[in-house]
Amino acid sequence: GPFLLQGQFLRRQTEVAREFSAFFANNVLTSEKLWGSILNDPSTKPSFDLLFAGRLRKFACVLAGGVGVLPGGGLLNGVASRAIAKLPNHLHVLHPYVDKTLGLQETLRTQMERMTSAKFERVLHPIFEEDELTLILAGGFLGFLAGLVQQGIETGYFWEWSSRRVEWIRKTLGLGGSGEKEEKSPQQI
Repeated sequence: GPFLLQGQFLRRQTEVAREFSAFFANNVLTSEKLWGSILNDPSTKPSFDLLFAGRLRKFACVLAGGVGVLPGGGLLNGVASRAIAKLPNHLHVLHPYVDKTLGLQETLRTQMERMTSAKFERVLHPIFEEDELTLILAGGFLGFLAGLVQQGIETGYFWEWSSRRVEWIRKTLGLGGSGEKEEKSPQQI
């Protein structure tokens, strides 16, 4: 037909990818939120703590190799725990650098633009999936209303009803009114 409605979202893939990547990089995958998750999330914190302690041990061994003295494991674990506890107070200076270096917005945008339409739809579908029932019900209700209006127009009831409403509004507002109904057919209006 003359109007193409279906598929408009996918036709705007480049624009949607730009907007989606900007939103995601600025609100979801920021350095601050990534570090917050790494340091506080119960599923990632233990792994980070082990990784940090292991790197600290390796660093201590490199330093101790030059001096010949190796600190005990308990001391290194205590130092690692204190360093991890103080780390959130010092990360704020890194956030701009990390955000810029990761370049998530540009990476997301280019990768989303390269996706096939099917993959692009699958990436975004979960966003709309939770509202899918609401959208279906709203569409059904609006379709029902459109059908009622169409039926009212076809039978002439809509014109009669709207004339009565206009006349009532005129009387209520004191705009005058003829008081007489002038019957018009839908074709005359």
